[in-house]
Amino acid sequence: TERSTDMNRQLTLRASYESGSVEHWLNDASDVLAVFEFGLSPLQSTDPRHVPVALKQLDGPPRLEVWRSEGPIKSGRWDQLRFSQGEQLTMGHLSLDLRNTGGMREASRLAYDILQSYLQQSPHQWPLKIWNYIPGINQGSGDEELYRQFCLGRAEAVSIDPGDRPPLPAATGIGTPTDEPALQVYFLAGALPGLDVENPRQVSAWRYPRQYGPKSPLFSRATIMRMNGSSQFLISGTASIVGHQTHHENQVANQLSESFRNVQSLLDEGHRLMGDTRAHLDDDGLLKVYIRHPGDYELIRQTLESEAPDDIPRIYLQGDICRQNLLTEIDGIVSCRKVND
Repeated sequence: TERSTDMNRQLTLRASYESGSVEHWLNDASDVLAVFEFGLSPLQSTDPRHVPVALKQLDGPPRLEVWRSEGPIKSGRWDQLRFSQGEQLTMGHLSLDLRNTGGMREASRLAYDILQSYLQQSPHQWPLKIWNYIPGINQGSGDEELYRQFCLGRAEAVSIDPGDRPPLPAATGIGTPTDEPALQVYFLAGALPGLDVENPRQVSAWRYPRQYGPKSPLFSRATIMRMNGSSQFLISGTASIVGHQTHHENQVANQLSESFRNVQSLLDEGHRLMGDTRAHLDDDGLLKVYIRHPGDYELIRQTLESEAPDDIPRIYLQGDICRQNLLTEIDGIVSCRKVND
């Protein structure tokens, strides 16, 4: 549409699902910040802008997630981090082989130490969204569970008391296959801080009670990126949690519906904070749907199609969720526009 075309010219980050090869997108477009390829170990990255993700795509045909931003784009390496940098945004990614780093807690702490050190010397110092892909996320019992160990390492690297503010921006944490050797962390950062958003339906993650682990997850429920006179909503991994408790245990369709209610609640809260601007689920954004059990794909797809607008692109990926009793999760990038447009 004409509106979408005009909007795309203004968006700081243009994220889309595309066909074609990784090489095509890396070689033929001067504004490509990142190309995400699903179903491959992150250790197989061929270029700083190439980000393999070890999650299998459940729907077809195979697609890439492509991020574009105003160039010129320069890319390179810094310590163990690979980065791609445009005029206003940086994408960076780390893949730490767990066989060489002493375990999940140590790898998580190292990843966030490197991430923070990189940002301190970057022209884009403000993290806006962080994705964490964690092999065997639910392996281990009690506080030895790998997700809890990941949260411990991250908290040790960040090492600040959150108080009343989230110490980190929006984030996603999803489990990759247990035989995947690498912890993967990638992020989007900008020259300006984002506006962090909490969900009125949920306890803030950094205030979770002790039952969920020795250190709470440190992230915001969403972050609004505001640049170039446009706003984009970066939605954290959002599951069927109300307050701090899982709802609809063993009911995957109901969990998806509850997750989507939480997404809508976040968008409403963002509208309250921004006043005359509102996020819209349309073709200027995208959704990722993570599904624990591949056999649930068709029911999840039908449920989401009945609730989400048809024109927002989506992809379905097989991934474990941070709690054993959660079966699905949603995250996404959504464009905002003035209410009267």
